[in-house]
Amino acid sequence: QLVLSASWDCSVKLWDPNRTVSLATFLGHSQLVYNAMWSPHVPSCFASVSGDGTLRIWNSLVPQRSTMTLKAHDAEVLSCSWCKFDQNILATGGSDGLIRGWDLRNFSLPIFEQKGCEYAVRRIQFSPHSLSVLASVSYDFTTRIWDFKVSSEAIETIRHHSEFVYGLDFNNHVQGQIADCGWDSLVHVFTPRSLSNIC
Repeated sequence: QLVLSASWDCSVKLWDPNRTVSLATFLGHSQLVYNAMWSPHVPSCFASVSGDGTLRIWNSLVPQRSTMTLKAHDAEVLSCSWCKFDQNILATGGSDGLIRGWDLRNFSLPIFEQKGCEYAVRRIQFSPHSLSVLASVSYDFTTRIWDFKVSSEAIETIRHHSEFVYGLDFNNHVQGQIADCGWDSLVHVFTPRSLSNIC
């Protein structure tokens, strides 16, 4: 049960919760690291995103350098999420308000780009129940549901926060249910209308 931490010192660290010293340090980003996330498919693989605009893929057994580096956005990249159904697909969310999808087999162009957030996309999550469905939260106070096979625009926009929305996750055990939280000190647990049938 190893844990990753992403830091404003531009590093990612690997931890064993039973030890007080990190097991490894991963260096390569030139600005603060906003998010690091294990692959749900490959145990030693993880992704990280940074204020330097890049997405990096790492092998935790080889901390000396990242295995892949991609300029994902012309802005800070605040979040990343792995597709639960395809080990080669992951998405990034940026301070440019965009969500982009990437295929690790070909980094030349994004495989999808979702538009609609007025401000930074703070967190994104792929659905655990549908290959093409994602959710996002943004500094525009919204939670949005996307289906990249249907449209480049959100299929639903939820506005139930009065401040920045920054936390988000799907419930793995209740189909379509998500939780979000914001700077208004509220946590909402709910099933969006658009997810009641498709995921």
